[in-house]
Amino acid sequence: MKKAAALSVLAFLGAAIAVNAPPAAATDISLESRTYVPARGTDGENTHVLLYEYLTFNAEDLVQPGLYLRVGGWGRTDLADETYGQKTNSELQYGFVGWRAPQLNAEARVGRVSLTAGVARNEVFDGLLLGSDLPAGFDVTLYGGIPVEVGEDGHSGDMLYGGRVSQGRAGLYRLGASYLKERDAGDDVREEAGSDLFLAPLPLVEVTGTSLYNVADRKWARHDYRLVLGPFAKRARLTTTWSSTDYTAYFVEPMNHAMLPVEDTTLNKLGGELEVVLGRGFTVAAEYVSFSASEGENDGNVYGASLDWAGSGTMAGAGYRQVHGEAEEDRYWQLRGHATTAFGPIDVSVSAEHLVYEKEINGETNATTGKLGLSYAASKSLDLSGSVEYGQTPEYDREVKGFCAVTWRYDALIKKGGTK
Repeated sequence: MKKAAALSVLAFLGAAIAVNAPPAAATDISLESRTYVPARGTDGENTHVLLYEYLTFNAEDLVQPGLYLRVGGWGRTDLADETYGQKTNSELQYGFVGWRAPQLNAEARVGRVSLTAGVARNEVFDGLLLGSDLPAGFDVTLYGGIPVEVGEDGHSGDMLYGGRVSQGRAGLYRLGASYLKERDAGDDVREEAGSDLFLAPLPLVEVTGTSLYNVADRKWARHDYRLVLGPFAKRARLTTTWSSTDYTAYFVEPMNHAMLPVEDTTLNKLGGELEVVLGRGFTVAAEYVSFSASEGENDGNVYGASLDWAGSGTMAGAGYRQVHGEAEEDRYWQLRGHATTAFGPIDVSVSAEHLVYEKEINGETNATTGKLGLSYAASKSLDLSGSVEYGQTPEYDREVKGFCAVTWRYDALIKKGGTK
């Protein structure tokens, strides 16, 4: 299935629905532009200034009720030294026609679809997605198409398909099972199955979690679960977490093998956080995390505490964290603080962080960074923001980062005879 064929199916489906359905009384359209300019400079290295432009377009009740269009993409260019080995690049993130049925929450999408559901981890593919609620608390999602990946080897023999089915009762529980398979040039490169759950068996008790199984390697790739108790007396909440990740099973042929900390490593984390609302805007929290790896120097513990305050238009807080790991870079204590307030129409935020290492790293035992941010809502359609960050770390004697953002939105209701 080539990209041209996918676009032909998209056009045919849209035309068929439009011809056989009553016309829509009005169409809601929206256009959003987000412009980002991140910059970074360090001593003795290149200076990077990039320009990103993200554009999204949405149209609801297009031609007929329930039919909609979603398009989103981005482009980048270097304004200073070259980044990522090229001066410019761009990508169509998604672009599809969708249709919602008036019953059973049924929905169909065709085109370039982006999906996160079950074992589908932000998958982007040119194809078809179908979903619907079913009787007895069931729902189902099915999808398939050509995966969109960065590369120049073409898409001959490429395919991705899968689905998720779940059953539950609103506010009480939801149990899901999912499956995904991907082929590259006719060869199997990924086959995964998984489960996800939501349980609220008692008031003030909630359990959520996911498990991912690598079918090809016959290994559990990841478990991630969370238990939340509270808030008791509307003030105290206890959150406990457990995760276990087998990196060799979780990452499938990673483009950057540095993503794997150590070969054949399984990293386990067990932690908890207690949050207590003291009143008058104050909240105190304490955390503990233990982590251990099957191979390499990656065992340790994390202790921390924080105090935050929120008032009318102003927030501030400070925290302390101590990390005891086997690796030198994982043995340090950290102090951090932040504050946000408004001066007329301008919101101002400041934050700072100071790390002290137990042993020298590149001849340094300290790392300090500070950040100042400004944001201004010029109108209902235009937001402006920017920040500057300065740091001195064991990696860099001086590092300066800057960031500017402009967000512009346009909304309109198109009726017969005009635009409102």
